[in-house]
Amino acid sequence: MALAYQRVKGARTMLNELETIHRAETRMFLDIPTAASLAGFSTRHFRRIVEEDKIPTMRIGRKFFILGSDFHHWKETKEER
Repeated sequence: MALAYQRVKGARTMLNELETIHRAETRMFLDIPTAASLAGFSTRHFRRIVEEDKIPTMRIGRKFFILGSDFHHWKETKEER
């Protein structure tokens, strides 16, 4: 019985994490640290990727953001390679 409870609890945790990732990916704007996390890179490395791959960014105040659609486009092109 305890094992079944642990499996259900683990499945719920996994679903919650997937829902959180999905909500973050569908945002209109992603800040650099969030986009880096979703892409699986450190913030520092992802900033280099943004420069090298020329991912469009916009500055709001002192922070830089990537449009969600630009992030998805970049991610899809990287998965094809």
